[in-house]
Amino acid sequence: MLKPAILLLSLSWLGTHQMQAADSGSYVGPIGIMVKSGRTDLTVMTVEKGSPADGKLNPGDVIVGTAESNFQKDARPEIAAAIDFAESASKQGALDLVLKNKKTVSLKLETLGDYAASAPWNCKKTDLIITQIADQMVKSKSYANGQIPIGWLGLMATGEEKYIEIVKRELPQQGWIQSDPKQLEALLLGDTDMGYIGWYWGYQMITMAEYHMLTGDKSVLPTLRNYALTMAKGQDPSGLWGHRLATVKRNGRLPGYSHINNPSLSTLIGMQLAMKCGIHDPEIKKAVAKSVAFYETFSGEGSLPYGVHDPNSKIFNNNGSSAMAAVVMALAGEKEAAVFFSRQAAAAHNIQETGHATHYFNVLWTPIGANVAGPAVSQAFFDRGNWVRTLYRSWNHRFTFNGGKQNSCNDDGSLLLAYCMPRAKLVITGRDADPSLWAKADEAEKVVGASQIDYKSLNVDQLIGLFGHLAPQVTRNAQWELRSRQGDFIPKLVKLMASGTVTEKRTAIGFFGYQCPPEWALPQTERIGTILKNTSEHPRVRAAAADALSSHGEKAYVYYQDMLEFIMADEANDPFGILDKEIAMSMSRMLPDPFASKQVIDKKLYYQAALKLADHPRQNTRAVGMDMLQGMPPADFHLVADKVAHVLKNDDPKYHSYHNPMSSSQAAALILSNMEVKDGLEWAWEMINSEGGKFGFKGRALLGIMKNYGPSAKTYLDKIEADPKLQKSLSEGKFKGLYDEMVKAVNTGEAKPLKTLEEAKKTNQ
Repeated sequence: MLKPAILLLSLSWLGTHQMQAADSGSYVGPIGIMVKSGRTDLTVMTVEKGSPADGKLNPGDVIVGTAESNFQKDARPEIAAAIDFAESASKQGALDLVLKNKKTVSLKLETLGDYAASAPWNCKKTDLIITQIADQMVKSKSYANGQIPIGWLGLMATGEEKYIEIVKRELPQQGWIQSDPKQLEALLLGDTDMGYIGWYWGYQMITMAEYHMLTGDKSVLPTLRNYALTMAKGQDPSGLWGHRLATVKRNGRLPGYSHINNPSLSTLIGMQLAMKCGIHDPEIKKAVAKSVAFYETFSGEGSLPYGVHDPNSKIFNNNGSSAMAAVVMALAGEKEAAVFFSRQAAAAHNIQETGHATHYFNVLWTPIGANVAGPAVSQAFFDRGNWVRTLYRSWNHRFTFNGGKQNSCNDDGSLLLAYCMPRAKLVITGRDADPSLWAKADEAEKVVGASQIDYKSLNVDQLIGLFGHLAPQVTRNAQWELRSRQGDFIPKLVKLMASGTVTEKRTAIGFFGYQCPPEWALPQTERIGTILKNTSEHPRVRAAAADALSSHGEKAYVYYQDMLEFIMADEANDPFGILDKEIAMSMSRMLPDPFASKQVIDKKLYYQAALKLADHPRQNTRAVGMDMLQGMPPADFHLVADKVAHVLKNDDPKYHSYHNPMSSSQAAALILSNMEVKDGLEWAWEMINSEGGKFGFKGRALLGIMKNYGPSAKTYLDKIEADPKLQKSLSEGKFKGLYDEMVKAVNTGEAKPLKTLEEAKKTNQ
């Protein structure tokens, strides 16, 4: 039977970790202190009893450096380096800290030796730390902690028989390695609360699959198959998961704010590994293919966001998702995407202590994802980013990413996974690795250093040379830095637009877009417009042209019709409509009100494009379709009325994003308000009580819609006031300003007579 604990667990540990990181400071494990970190100092907050700092340091002490040197740029990596040095054979554990009052405090750390130049490969210190951590886990039985079974994976990653025997003896007995297909089917129907299994089952599948492939034990396969099949059936239309599964009662949708990439990726890896175990089911195969295809759309575009949003071209990693995507693509045999994401992960060595709610998943996955790029990159990543693991490695042979108590996941296991990659005993730590994905030794430093390029030190030609870089974060920064330079380099960019690689063309075109000085940008409008119109050009290059033109003002309005035609053309290899989304965003920036700007020239084409966007799976793109209709003549309303209602109701099971009705649904309701359609109020009211979406998004949308309806919404204001709990939720805190504006609008003037949707369709023709 499925254990109730699995059903009822919450993600309180995420909030706990966030609170500890914010309130309790940062951990300096080998010393045994929590500190508040400044750029060039560390203020002691707490001291662990029995640690090297016990009796030597006190809360309030400010550490400014070591006997060798004061902290210069970033105190945390610098004290980590000092700790590693103190643990060396030459220092024999001696660490002298200098306090702000110039007092020197001498500590005695454990002597562990020196990291080899090839660490963690062929490194005695690494092996010693692995043994210490693993032995402590066995002694304390901490490997069995939590519903995210990283401890078991860590022990298996060692490849040492003494630890694997423990896993073989105990893992099959764990409660979560049991399942009842009938109970799982009830979850999919929505008849039973399932808890946040989206976060747990992926890791449990990974653990069961790795265990089977390592030991040959088939006892875990029935549950592995049941979980993989249930997750496949509980996948939403975009191919993703959230805290929970999509259910029949939710019309095939995910609850709450729906899609979350982190649990989706772990679930996907678990299903991929289940397939490697010989579990072949058409539904599992189809679900994996759909999810892989979704994540492949981010390849070359940036790091993954938290949910179904645009790629992030500013940072290289988010909650370990770039690293997880690298594993996914390597398992899927999608080499180009695997290369991209593994190098994103490798460059993220300097932001391992960031993440939405928690940075645990960054610490866990980032070295694993970097390892997909091969040993040379993995070693370079270790060299630059291992200071994090040094600080979280405790004096008592524990490992914790924030110094707090281990909770629903095992931090010791995450260290073992990182340090045991050279042993390559698990698929996720490099077994069955594809050497064709590996960067060459002389490329490794550039791969890892992509996040720390000093753009200001580069000359114009060097900056232009980065326009074809694999990482959009690099091309973006090079583009922005070049705009600050002087010189006659515009002809070089013009040449790139015409004959560069796809990436070079996109970057060069983008140079002449948002915030480019007009004296550089506007002379290129016609040239960029020609690229947009060229149907033989790569569609991503054409989309870049549309984006650049959206910043060129009235001079570019002539190309608005070409953007409409782009939307109506069917582009190959774009199953998720990413190109339509990008063109839609460009159109919206260029002309927020096409009717007022008198750019609705071909009305048939215009409405066709708006209606196509209204059917888009992404809510922000549907919003553009609705925005295009805001200023339409009432006589045309019947042409689009049914689609507007469809978007407002927001219950189409084909939608990929649907959590935030403030965008598409609210825009649709405003059209109905302008057309004096009373159904818009009724549907907006139903939205606030629907299961899907966050209350905050729904509440703001409802208030905005009621404000636009004005006195006609009086009945619904009465409903709010008759429900003290709802009124309190909508009228206080962050809602207060919008609520007050709505009340004022509703209580001012006379209500207009409203029509049904069907009446409005007939009346306005």
